[in-house]
Amino acid sequence: TFTCLANSLPDEPYLAVTGSASLEIKADQVTIQFQASSLNKSGELAKEKVDKKVATLLDKIKASDFSIDYIETVSQFTRPEYDYKEKKRVLLGIRVTHEMSYRLMDINQVNQFVDLLLNAGIESISPLQYGLQTAEQWQAEVRKMAVLDSKHKAKDLALLYDARLGSVYSINYQASYAQPMQM
Repeated sequence: TFTCLANSLPDEPYLAVTGSASLEIKADQVTIQFQASSLNKSGELAKEKVDKKVATLLDKIKASDFSIDYIETVSQFTRPEYDYKEKKRVLLGIRVTHEMSYRLMDINQVNQFVDLLLNAGIESISPLQYGLQTAEQWQAEVRKMAVLDSKHKAKDLALLYDARLGSVYSINYQASYAQPMQM
């Protein structure tokens, strides 16, 4: 029988430190998701009504200071809608829905954009999603700060123990991604 053990730690003395950092950055963009929807006995008529709402919305965006470039269709779907009367299922009609999103680069204009949606006949607006336009840049900055923090801790500990730091033996990097919040 042969037994083999491998140790992941070095044979010489070593020092393990953890660096951490955080950075509070105000959100600089917001994604607004919304939908145009209509219910009609005729699916075709429901779709026409939804298409008209979307066309009105696009016209209002074009006529405003908002850019048409930041609107996207998320999905379009149809489904029958029923009501139950006296234990019987009764078709109310066909629900046609067009889900869209808009990425607003100036969060100070949220109220104006929501007003525009409501004036265009959009009834359903999802919770706003705040974010950063350059999230990768800020993540790299926080990573750099965490590395500098770990180096500072290692130097301080080595000094307190009258020891000398050698080369890095191992790096264990665990990224945590920011969840932007409106402040």
